[in-house]
Amino acid sequence: MTEDDIKQIFFVECEESLEAAENGLAACREGTHDGETINAIFRAVHSIKGGAGAFGHTSLAAYTHGFENLLGEIREGRVPLDPALVDLLLLALDCLRDHVEAARGEGAAPDDADLLARLEAAQAGGSGGAAPASVTTSGPVSAPAFNDLDALLNELGAPAPSPSPAPESWLVHIRPHAGAMTKGSEPLLWLRELTDLGATCEVCDISAIPTIEHMAVEQGYLGWTFRMPGHVTPDAVAEIFDFVGDDVALAYGPDGVMPPARIAAPSAARGASEAQSRPVMAKTEPAPGAPMHPAAPAVAAAAAAAPATQSVRIDLKKLDILIDGVGELVIAQAMLAQRLTNENLAHVEELALIDGLVRDIQEHAMAFRAQPISSVFGRVPRLLRELGISTGKHVKLEVSGEMTELDKTVIERLSEPMTHLIRNAVDHGIESPEERRAAGKDPEGTLTLSAEQKAGRIIIRIADDGRGIDRERVLAKAIANGLVTPEAQLSDDEINLLIFAPGFSTAAQVSNISGRGVGMDVVKQNVKELGGRVTIESTPGKGTTFALALPLTLAISDGMIVQVGDQSLVIPLTHVIESLRPTPTDVKGMGTSAQVLNTRGSFVPIITLGLLTGAHDAVTNPCEGVLVLVETEGHGRAALLVDAITDQRQFVIKALDTHYRQIDSVAGATILGDGKVALIVDVDFIASTAARNHGVTALAVAA
Repeated sequence: MTEDDIKQIFFVECEESLEAAENGLAACREGTHDGETINAIFRAVHSIKGGAGAFGHTSLAAYTHGFENLLGEIREGRVPLDPALVDLLLLALDCLRDHVEAARGEGAAPDDADLLARLEAAQAGGSGGAAPASVTTSGPVSAPAFNDLDALLNELGAPAPSPSPAPESWLVHIRPHAGAMTKGSEPLLWLRELTDLGATCEVCDISAIPTIEHMAVEQGYLGWTFRMPGHVTPDAVAEIFDFVGDDVALAYGPDGVMPPARIAAPSAARGASEAQSRPVMAKTEPAPGAPMHPAAPAVAAAAAAAPATQSVRIDLKKLDILIDGVGELVIAQAMLAQRLTNENLAHVEELALIDGLVRDIQEHAMAFRAQPISSVFGRVPRLLRELGISTGKHVKLEVSGEMTELDKTVIERLSEPMTHLIRNAVDHGIESPEERRAAGKDPEGTLTLSAEQKAGRIIIRIADDGRGIDRERVLAKAIANGLVTPEAQLSDDEINLLIFAPGFSTAAQVSNISGRGVGMDVVKQNVKELGGRVTIESTPGKGTTFALALPLTLAISDGMIVQVGDQSLVIPLTHVIESLRPTPTDVKGMGTSAQVLNTRGSFVPIITLGLLTGAHDAVTNPCEGVLVLVETEGHGRAALLVDAITDQRQFVIKALDTHYRQIDSVAGATILGDGKVALIVDVDFIASTAARNHGVTALAVAA
């Protein structure tokens, strides 16, 4: 594994730590936190600091050090956690996220001087006494300067007077090596964290210290033996050294002598200051009779009985290559099935076996790319905080379904449209605190995010409890812009959709949040490119809900292959409820040309696909063809009239806009087993168009 690979793992772990800290601070803000919540926040920041020091990100390491100091005081109960301090910690976390992005190369490091000063002031103000010794935070964190070696030994090695240790206390031996000093780590901070846990230094081993002329400043010469209280576990001690790796020797055991320091001879090529040995970090079990934490054997036994789950990090490009390969495998399998079936039926069992294996491979491959949508939802609290500062509006966030999984590509491309919708909801939808009080509402607005899997698609809803869409104003603006004629009779849904028109805006003035008319059309286009749909529900005075219906994956899906005249089409199986051949009594006329299907007492419109495609010799009489009953997101059920159903299988989705252009009624294309290209029907668009035009003939004219 290269250094770049290790750095990439570090940044992935940074994202995980940031998310954990965000969740912990959200619990603090809601008042649902406990001691473990604070510990989790501290561990998250501490983990980032350790990695930052190891990889030489000095600005990030210095900032996290100041952040961690305050969290340590809070964890020890020396600084009370009140709402104002939670707000400060949230700002500090936002700045930490900016530092991580800068370390990754995605921008300049933020100016954190003022924020660090506020963190230090909060730490000193709540300590109940003299503030702890501070460390300069304007640059890389460094150990305090000492005038001579004796002062250093007195500072670190002199055991403090203490009562006799409790019988259940135990010992830990620490010896840092050269790498611990050359990679930004701070042995002084490790020792202070040990003392914070209640440790007492019993021995400072100075036997390896050379004479002054042979001393290298980056080398580790000292070792310490600390006696730990019985309530502290070995895991708690090991956690302090998480990011040190093999640059420190760590051993647990009874009273005894720490192994001597291991100093390599100077290299002739590099000189004495550069040649160092790097012994592997040792974590030994206590000798028989050693005083250890009573729970340690039970923990060790449990660990032996239940081995930890192993995982491997894989580059996303490699997964993309795998998914592409699986897609080609699906096409090849379809072609093979087509050819063998046409020739003879002797290989039906083998074909069924191959089909099952290909489906299993496809499902597992797609699962590799699946990620919870929490990675998108987790960015919203910061966005709301920034919007709250800009608008003066207080908005509470409610989230559900954040563990719903979908394809990583969909998640990555979902961030921008969701940001636009949230900014629009706060700026336009949610009223100011004064307006909300006057309307009898809670001064604090509520934004609700939810995600659920439904019929093979992901439904994401962004809802606010604001003023709702002013349809009269929207229609007047649309008429003024020439988007619709003054005599047009539009339904509420059609008026709602006008806000997605390019350049459309009802904002009285342009702000840095919205009002330029370039946001909502971007939302529609981005969601459309993902193969999804946006619908709007709005009630004046009560709020607005945007619903995004998105595919679970952009690569492979299941479909029903149908024949319409001389055309082969694919209907996504996620929409299909059933197929049937109707009798004349099942079909009823409506108006001059429209027809509906009576299915179990319910009437659904019949949509003739042959009229939409312009296919030659397509069936137009429902009693002579097959009706495929489909479910749509926003317009209920519909019956699609086709000539026949020819097959049902997996298909690989190919985007049309890559090689041609986007077509409203077509969701994409695929390659069939005979090598021909078939279009994938956009069921939602066809059903919505039919509903607006109230008939098949009108639908055909509109198309």
